[in-house]
Amino acid sequence: MKFKHLHLLFLLTLGLILPGISTHAMEPKLATPLTLGEYNHFLPTGKITRFAGETLYYDISFLWFENAASAKVSFFEEHGKYFSVLEASTKGFVGFFTAYRKHYYKTEFEVIDNGKRLRPKTFLRQVTIASNAETTRHKFDYSRRLHTWEKYENEEQVDSGQGEIPTESAFHDILSSFYNIRNSVYSKLEKGKKFRIKTIPEKGHGEISVHILSAQDQEKFRLEEERKQGDEMLLNIIVPKEIFKTETGELMVWSSKHYVPIETTVKDYILLGDLHARFTHREAR
Repeated sequence: MKFKHLHLLFLLTLGLILPGISTHAMEPKLATPLTLGEYNHFLPTGKITRFAGETLYYDISFLWFENAASAKVSFFEEHGKYFSVLEASTKGFVGFFTAYRKHYYKTEFEVIDNGKRLRPKTFLRQVTIASNAETTRHKFDYSRRLHTWEKYENEEQVDSGQGEIPTESAFHDILSSFYNIRNSVYSKLEKGKKFRIKTIPEKGHGEISVHILSAQDQEKFRLEEERKQGDEMLLNIIVPKEIFKTETGELMVWSSKHYVPIETTVKDYILLGDLHARFTHREAR
């Protein structure tokens, strides 16, 4: 009798386990890229709206704190309009230590050049430290070639202005520049290339400069950082200092061969030194 009870118990247990095993086996396996920052269905150029639904996630370290902050950048479409949002904030104990800093950037785009290029219609930048928020709003009217902006501290407007948008050009903010670069709009992305992007003038600085290091120069950095040999590109990028609240505006970016930044060093962030952002994963709808 004991044997029969044990046999029955074994069959019941097996009956509970097997369906779970078979169901799991039938689930389609997600294709995981062999190398960080690479993904299926990658295209070096094409319709730039293919980035809609994509979110890239990062962990950020600085000083002696590992993964002290997180960041994500997303491209999405709503009711026929295209937007991108970049958010970064400190967290946990480090958040308390750094007065819970948060950077928030949002751009609404229009798609031009037969769907290959983004041009900003509005750009919002907000930097919050503790309960103090500094907000700048930009609007771009290309029919009138007019750029207008307003600056707020918390809810109080403290400054405003307007200026001319250069003929046959645009002031590309960091988000439109990011996706345009990834679509090879300004230049073919290859080692040794240099190019400049007109951006929103900030205290006399109105350009983003991009230098993709030569193979020889990149190799020096790779050896210094003891990186494995790969198909990456190393970019030196200079942005207006006000954008990320840094002393120099300098970024060093290791990009995957699919043009995803996998390691970024933001140089000389005010009071906190260099920030190191490491790519963790990509989501795409």
